[in-house]
Amino acid sequence: MYLGVSTKLKLFEDPWKIKKTLTLSDVNEHLCQLLLRAGSMDEHIMAVWGGERVEHVNNMRGERVVVWDYDTGCEHELVFKKWHTSKSFVLVDNWVTRFVRRRELRDGDEIGLFWDASNSRFSFRVLARRVLGF
Repeated sequence: MYLGVSTKLKLFEDPWKIKKTLTLSDVNEHLCQLLLRAGSMDEHIMAVWGGERVEHVNNMRGERVVVWDYDTGCEHELVFKKWHTSKSFVLVDNWVTRFVRRRELRDGDEIGLFWDASNSRFSFRVLARRVLGF
């Protein structure tokens, strides 16, 4: 008889809710942006934020956010905003210097992000490096 209680044991929940394989445009020195799909961002970020933060993200100014580099223990400030033309989100303003160059990111690398509500910041991690020669 089912009593509404699950007996399924969950040992691990992947915190990296937003995953992306970097493209050439993400690591391009001249574009200076990380492009993020609207679906993931709406579900995992905008739904949690609400209010004034969402208004800032939706206007041209964007919202200043802290991004914690989980691998190196460094904090960096970037700007998070929505591009209405493509209905995508971007992290800009130091993306290239603070992440692409410093972490030697290349197209084909997989990264992960999530919103750490307890510390009010994004957490960032390199999940996998592209195998050179492929």
